[in-house]
Amino acid sequence: MINSNWKFYKGSVENGFSANLDDSNWDTVKLGHTWNNIDGQDGKPNNKDINDTDYYRGDGWYRKHLTFDENDKDKLIFLRFQGSNTITSVYVNEQIAGTHTGGYTAFCFDITPFIKIGTDNLIAVKVNNERCEAIAPLTADFTFYGGIYREIELIKKEKIHFSFGKFATRGLKLSTPQVSKEKAACVFETEIKNDTDQTKKIQINGTLSSPKNFIDNAYISHIDFDKNELISDNALYTQTAETEIAAGETKKTTLIFEVKSPKLWNGRKCPYLYDAQVQLICDGNIIDSIYDNVGFRYYKADKDKGFFLNGESYPLRGVSRHQDREGLGNALTNKEHDEDFALIYEMGVNAIRLAHYPQAEYFYKMCDRYGIVVWAEIPFVDLVGGDGEYNRPDSDRAAFFNVTKNQLNELIHQNCNHPAIVCWGLQNEVKAKFDSVMRPFMEELYKTGKEADPYRLLTQATNQKTAYNWKSDLINWNVYPGWYGMSRKSLGRFMDRNRCDRPLGISEYGAGGNEFQHEEKPRKPKFNGQWHPEEYQTLCHEAFLKDINKRPYLWATFVWNMFDFGSDGRNEGSRPGRNDKGLVSFDRKIKKDSYYLYQSNWSMHPMVQIAETRNQKRKKRKTTIKVYSNCQSVTLNLNDNEIKTIHANECKQKGVFIFKNNRLQKGKNKVTATAVSNKTNIICTANFEY
Repeated sequence: MINSNWKFYKGSVENGFSANLDDSNWDTVKLGHTWNNIDGQDGKPNNKDINDTDYYRGDGWYRKHLTFDENDKDKLIFLRFQGSNTITSVYVNEQIAGTHTGGYTAFCFDITPFIKIGTDNLIAVKVNNERCEAIAPLTADFTFYGGIYREIELIKKEKIHFSFGKFATRGLKLSTPQVSKEKAACVFETEIKNDTDQTKKIQINGTLSSPKNFIDNAYISHIDFDKNELISDNALYTQTAETEIAAGETKKTTLIFEVKSPKLWNGRKCPYLYDAQVQLICDGNIIDSIYDNVGFRYYKADKDKGFFLNGESYPLRGVSRHQDREGLGNALTNKEHDEDFALIYEMGVNAIRLAHYPQAEYFYKMCDRYGIVVWAEIPFVDLVGGDGEYNRPDSDRAAFFNVTKNQLNELIHQNCNHPAIVCWGLQNEVKAKFDSVMRPFMEELYKTGKEADPYRLLTQATNQKTAYNWKSDLINWNVYPGWYGMSRKSLGRFMDRNRCDRPLGISEYGAGGNEFQHEEKPRKPKFNGQWHPEEYQTLCHEAFLKDINKRPYLWATFVWNMFDFGSDGRNEGSRPGRNDKGLVSFDRKIKKDSYYLYQSNWSMHPMVQIAETRNQKRKKRKTTIKVYSNCQSVTLNLNDNEIKTIHANECKQKGVFIFKNNRLQKGKNKVTATAVSNKTNIICTANFEY
């Protein structure tokens, strides 16, 4: 990695790649970096349109000096960017090495022709995050942070090497075209490039083996599986291929492994991963190697019975996640990814929608490792760029079609090795007015997706029924009863009315909630107003969850959103610049009550939480106390006096224990909830004031 000590300037610079440019007064930054971590989250006073934003969208320049020594003179040198938003141009010693369009996938440039050995080399990068009609997303309810917000890798290879390919992959494609409990097949596909001036004999060694260790997320305190089960086998499979590769040739190779009685990747129950490795051998030396993981699993979505994993019913119940954080924007390190994942995992989810764009490779790997099923998607949101009909587009629309297809190819090719991913998302809330264009374009995207990966499902998220005309394997609704319309108790009826020829899911549902605004008996607030009491959000999620639990036909459901996130065009809930529908606060310091509701329904680990603890000042002496728990019973004590014990089977809603008519004393009151799980007591305390 070469991510420290970059010089950065926010703004346009004439010839920002010039060696004569004085950058001594520029800021010094570490990658990943965004220039919108503050102004992309502060909102705009009095605005009424989420697309009416005032954060900086323009050029940003990055510069760094590198030296290559004699050991590098016969090597190929690559720069691989993991993420940079939105248009990125890379210059090496004042020469353009390449330009990448799109803000959320990796890209790689061969800089060998431009470098000088034994002396200084200037790397200059211009990034621009202005709106461009050729690039999705054009508009959306989130901030388009500019900058090189993920890391850059400096990669050195021999002149015969595994190629990154057209879509900047790691060089090894793994697929599992046949999987059952009895046997499985795994296909290793590589592309080898010979940049020497001679024909060479080469050997490719492939290995599929049991994992040697398990990499812990230090923030997770409880897991659903036995780690020893993941490293207990001694499976070892090997394949070898030999071939000749001519000078300047690129050759594809395939190795096929057959595994009897495979250990299956089985979600949270047992996320078993095999180690996969390929080595490239020339003249008796290993000159390149790639390591990855693969998981064997099979699944289907049934329009009447929901989702099945490895032949068993496995309803996908989870959350959506944006990749930003308060004060950091989208420039997250592995530490923040680990913290986010731990919060998600410990809530008990078994699925996650990583929206609305490809997210960090590191996060997908964590989902593989801990058994969280993933919906991954491209940033095709709201609008189709340019103008004109599908067969007669103007130049912007023609470019938009090509860039969007390329984004889909990059997403799939770069992430197809992840067993956690079961579907690729093609669009989110594209408007019905584009129907005449979207019908043929979705056919084209569908074909592109199936050519890149014939084994996974293709899905879409919509808020209008016209999308039923658009090609996909699955269909899903973004729907917000009780927030943008309808009663909060109408989610189930709405989904029942909109069943169709495809498996149906809920891609988004939720309500806003400010964890510092409280109301004992909340009424429905204005969604764009300044009063978003946390208690109303909780009531909504109780109603939503009750309806979801009654409908096994829903193949997947995803809360919108796991975390509050930056949306600079919003000004509501007394929180300018953010969407407050998260179950956890933007800074990750507060779990809202709705978090514990879902934990009480989904987590396997005993928990208890008194609700409304931030609403400490009670207006009436007699008050209702609500407790969330997944335990067998909960006993409430008020000021050290036992009030009542409620057993789980007495609750009207799973996980929700309601204690009515509790008489408070003047001043402070101590509340204790004691939950019993397998003869073990778990205690939660709170203080209320009357």
